[in-house]
Amino acid sequence: MTNPYRTLPSVDRLLQHPAVARLRDRYPNGRLTTHARAVLDRARASLAASSDADGGADLEALAQAVVASVEGATTPSLRPVLNATGVILHTNLGRAPLSAAALAAMERAGRGYSNLEFDLAAGKRGSRFAHLTALLREATGAEAGLAVNNNASALLLALSALAADREVIVSRGQAVEIGGGFRIPDVLRQSGATLVEVGTTNRTHADDYGDALNQRTAAILRVHASNFKIVGFTAQPALTELRRLASDAGVLLLDDLGSGCLLDTTRYGLAPEPRVQESVATGVDLTMFSGDKLLGGPQAGLIVGRADLIERLRRHPLARALRPDKSAIAGLAATLAHYLHDQAETEIPVWRMIAAPADGLRDRAEAWRTAIAAGSVEPSRSMVGGGSLPDESLPTFVLALREPRTDAGSLAAALRGGDPPLIARVEHDAVLLDPRTIDPSEDAAVVTALRSALSGEGR
Repeated sequence: MTNPYRTLPSVDRLLQHPAVARLRDRYPNGRLTTHARAVLDRARASLAASSDADGGADLEALAQAVVASVEGATTPSLRPVLNATGVILHTNLGRAPLSAAALAAMERAGRGYSNLEFDLAAGKRGSRFAHLTALLREATGAEAGLAVNNNASALLLALSALAADREVIVSRGQAVEIGGGFRIPDVLRQSGATLVEVGTTNRTHADDYGDALNQRTAAILRVHASNFKIVGFTAQPALTELRRLASDAGVLLLDDLGSGCLLDTTRYGLAPEPRVQESVATGVDLTMFSGDKLLGGPQAGLIVGRADLIERLRRHPLARALRPDKSAIAGLAATLAHYLHDQAETEIPVWRMIAAPADGLRDRAEAWRTAIAAGSVEPSRSMVGGGSLPDESLPTFVLALREPRTDAGSLAAALRGGDPPLIARVEHDAVLLDPRTIDPSEDAAVVTALRSALSGEGR
């Protein structure tokens, strides 16, 4: 009986195989050697576990395994995908796509040097936070503003700088989980502030806040329920009531808006979402919101409000740890400029998707159906998603695929296995593709992906 281990090639022989040798121009030989040894180790382990004592090793298969191992280790895992789910702010798919102007600004900032922390007029060190101050002031009406790397960081910085070792009053119905397992009470504890919950899960009144105020109170915190709804027998005091309470007690009023909305959502048939400008106009001391949700920019946490408080936050040690990089600042500046030029609905993809009329979406879904000669066009709903406007949806039309040769889950998996991956949703044994979250420039790629998956090439 032949010893199957004797059929394994040496490392040198495996490296000399043409398929592996072709990689030498792109990868150091030491890296190829490491992967070749790992492939041979796995082959030995496989032989040891095999019941087929006469089995041997296939040199061609081993060489291809080395190629796959090397290229798999060096190919970026972060890839573009086609989002046909109909969820506009899809957290798992990167939330807000950026405008062309934002992308161009980020590319310019990253291509070479910039005045990130250099005052051109004075010829000395400046502040990276200064690049967004005027834009945030103009867009929101606040005295000043700054950016950190996400909204959880914004809340952490504000509480650390202004409420450490003191109490912060929050409605029990607003002590929420904000995604990824992060919870408002945990953020408060990390900041050094003490959480004081008032009211009940469904009903909190102004008197509940008033009864909790004492000499240790630093702030009242309102957390907007941007990713859930409590309906029925509910009550929460208006922001104006909280403003009066905070003013009378000489404590701060902080407003965590989450989604960062600057436009009137009722114009698009959606429920009213609190706008940043409204929070500022009410007299809130600091308002915090995300850059990559309804604002439609890169990931960031934005803080606007009183200039003296913003300056305290800038000088806090955490501000350096949480500061955004030059690319994010450039993208945010370009995104905010769209609002100032009344271009949000035409230039920011999130708002372009929200504003898209259902009739035009039906025409595009019908064009997909015609191109692949399969499926049916059916009415459906698109979701805003991304921790914004919970349960709010927009009318749309989808291409629905019900293939007799394969189940919906297998077809969806085949679409995900394409290049680029096409992400659909599965409902009632059908694969649904919503054109609302596909840019029209991507329609041809969608058709190609569908043809490939339906022909079996994607499986």
